[in-house]
Amino acid sequence: MNDISHNTAVDEVTIIIPPIQERVKKTYERLQADFSKTESKIHRFPQGLRWIGGKDDRYIVPSFVALGPYHHDKPHLKKTELKHAAAHFFCMESSHPVEEVYGKILSVSGEARGCYDEDAVAAFSEAEFAEMMFLDGCFLLNYLSRNYKCDMLTNRMVLSTGPCMLRDIMLLENQIPWLVLDALMSFMPVDVHVFLAVLLSESIHIVRGRRPRSVGTDAVKSSGSGQHLLGHTRSCLIDGIVPHLEIGYSNEGEFPGLSSSAVELSEMGIRLAPSTTAWFADMDLRSKKAPPLLGELSLTPMFLNDFIACWLINMAALEACMATWTVAGEEGHPFVSDGFVISSYLSFLALLMDKEEDVHELRAKHIITSFFSDEELLAFFKGLSRHLRLGTRYFAMIQKIGAYNRDRRVFIVVHKFFYHNLKTIVTLISIATVLVGLFKAILSLKQTYPAH
Repeated sequence: MNDISHNTAVDEVTIIIPPIQERVKKTYERLQADFSKTESKIHRFPQGLRWIGGKDDRYIVPSFVALGPYHHDKPHLKKTELKHAAAHFFCMESSHPVEEVYGKILSVSGEARGCYDEDAVAAFSEAEFAEMMFLDGCFLLNYLSRNYKCDMLTNRMVLSTGPCMLRDIMLLENQIPWLVLDALMSFMPVDVHVFLAVLLSESIHIVRGRRPRSVGTDAVKSSGSGQHLLGHTRSCLIDGIVPHLEIGYSNEGEFPGLSSSAVELSEMGIRLAPSTTAWFADMDLRSKKAPPLLGELSLTPMFLNDFIACWLINMAALEACMATWTVAGEEGHPFVSDGFVISSYLSFLALLMDKEEDVHELRAKHIITSFFSDEELLAFFKGLSRHLRLGTRYFAMIQKIGAYNRDRRVFIVVHKFFYHNLKTIVTLISIATVLVGLFKAILSLKQTYPAH
């Protein structure tokens, strides 16, 4: 048996690792460049907030239709068949051939691709990504247009979906860049602000007949041409909000350890009232004109159901993705804003809810209207408060309530006494009134019929 010897040559590969200073610099520059696109980016739901995404991520993952690449491959979502039908109907209504409309989307698909995370679009070729944007964009605009000429699409997209579509179109991870919708609307204009006005008036602003302020097409476009439907909806709700809380806030001021529920505020002489301002998430504490020592805490009233809860959660998630410290205001009167408007409002509502009695108080004052039970509302808001960031507006309200406590200590003690004992006092006064009446009657009889 011949011995065969093998000489194995081992090639040594030298891995050259760049110096640490070069690596950290490049990483910083890459992340900085990525953050500079934050306003136009379609963000992932923040990992730190996923606990508020509901059971089985129901407020994160779409339940009916995937828009964009993040959930494109989910097996339970609607296949492209209905999207093809919606695209054909859109092009037919616009009187433009499919090839022309698709060609327009192909021309902007490169920019749209940059709005998503690289790992989510890596598997799509340029043509595949453009087709997805074309189909998803046509599908969404058909829904937003409220064009009910096609019975089949009306049934499949609107009537048979219930609240599923209303949830899906407002999910943070289920958005389409506005530049894609803008390109499609160049063929057939869709008045998105009308859809939003109707949607908001039928949902969040339904309480006591409130209506959102008028938002024209120009205002919708100016609220961020690189954004998406969820971002535009949030802008429609809060753009123009008067920054009175931020102006009065001082991060060097006192932060009392406050845990005041709605009932406890009533004990202190602070009355809850629905805000009459035109924007959402407004809150303020002012002294009442009569009597002047009482306070009035005004809060934006809202109707809350499952899909509105979904919207608010995803708007709070969007704020977490985009928030930065900004200094605004006139010269000599600057104020700092962090962008946590919806988050601060939800957190403050959660602060007011300690027991089911507090939820009942908020219902009685028309702050919250809901099909949820008091127990469900309490669990929802308390669950949110564990994870949401407390923004500038939240701390400003805490400072205002703290100042009210500090300036009216004697009044609060007296008011609490009467608040808890008013029924007893009224009963005693009633008894005393009856007794006085009896004594007067007896005295009158004695005077009329003197003893002999």
